Amino acid sequence: MSGFSFNLLKITDPQFRLGRLIFSRNKHEKILDTPNCFVYTMRGSVPHLTPDNLQTIPVDALGITLEHFLEAQPPSSTHFVGGIHKFLNLEDYLLFFDVRDSGKLQIISFNTDKFVSVVTNQGCRKVTTEEYVRYMNIYNPDIFASMADLIPVKNPSLKRVKKSVDRTLNWLDETLEQTKEGIHVFGVVTGHDKHEERVRSAQETANRNVAGFVLNGLDLDMTSKERLDLMKISLKHLPKNKPRVAYGLGAPGLTIGIDIFDTSYPSEETSLGHGLTFLILEDGIQNEQEKFINLWDNKYRTDFRPILDGCKCYACQNHTRAYIHHLLDTHEMLATVLLMSHNLFHYLQFFKDIRKSIDNNTFTNIAKRFISMYGNDIKMNKAEIKNFLF
Repeated sequence: MSGFSFNLLKITDPQFRLGRLIFSRNKHEKILDTPNCFVYTMRGSVPHLTPDNLQTIPVDALGITLEHFLEAQPPSSTHFVGGIHKFLNLEDYLLFFDVRDSGKLQIISFNTDKFVSVVTNQGCRKVTTEEYVRYMNIYNPDIFASMADLIPVKNPSLKRVKKSVDRTLNWLDETLEQTKEGIHVFGVVTGHDKHEERVRSAQETANRNVAGFVLNGLDLDMTSKERLDLMKISLKHLPKNKPRVAYGLGAPGLTIGIDIFDTSYPSEETSLGHGLTFLILEDGIQNEQEKFINLWDNKYRTDFRPILDGCKCYACQNHTRAYIHHLLDTHEMLATVLLMSHNLFHYLQFFKDIRKSIDNNTFTNIAKRFISMYGNDIKMNKAEIKNFLF
């Protein structure tokens, strides 16, 4: 079991938050400085990397998805008595569990009052609260999110959204009652696009004895600005002294007070053969081409620079763009290993730079950077960006 606490160190205007999530593993205290991320995994493994590769990257916390293990019920991994940390050989990491995949939300069978439908490589499965909590009590993760009735369709009726909020709160109550001591539960805030239901969900969830909150934007099929505006409604009614996790927002979520993000982005770019190159700039907004380089492009065949000049990752310190292009061209698996090593290292470094900038109160430039990196559907000039964020 792990100890757990969250210290909110600083809030700047508008809502940049600097915090520290403290947990213990194997009798050693560890610190996850926020804003930060739970590194995305598939079946408990970071895509393209082995545990040895992972040790070369400053990762402290991983996000695990139950539906990846549910080809059979109960999952075969629940027969291992040492807990999920030991089963996955991840004993030094904070492990955060959720039912559905934080990188995508596939539309499948409808949920009911009794179960949530999930996707597995053996088809659709149904998970009840009782089963979910039983698995978590066996796995003994540091944190897990309660089940939520998400609505992955456009323009649901008010009746359907109310039912979603009621189900999610009922499942949270059952989860808190059944979870064994030492495992920390994050409540999921729902409400879809209905303002009054987002308020009700946030207030009711905050009244429960939860360790933190999860806001899932994957079920909101809308622009980034619309999604952020809805998230702001929920966040206004959550206590400031507990951590907030968000899916499907990207870095603009930092401007409204999100502490921890999912990280499917680096693995998605790796699969495309892209090396991340974005930076926090002091003098304005980078253009679209500067977010990444496409190492499939033949122009890198004789480019003997690292993926990103000055990067301290293993790939950039030891290999060139030309070599990785060659590996991609010959379909060598080492290509994605090197790319993921760089992309994940660089993504984590980005959060480190963000924390430094928040601490130094240079968040105006950060805001510009957020919009240019992730807000492709937010078309604004500099004055409009400032008005939107501040």
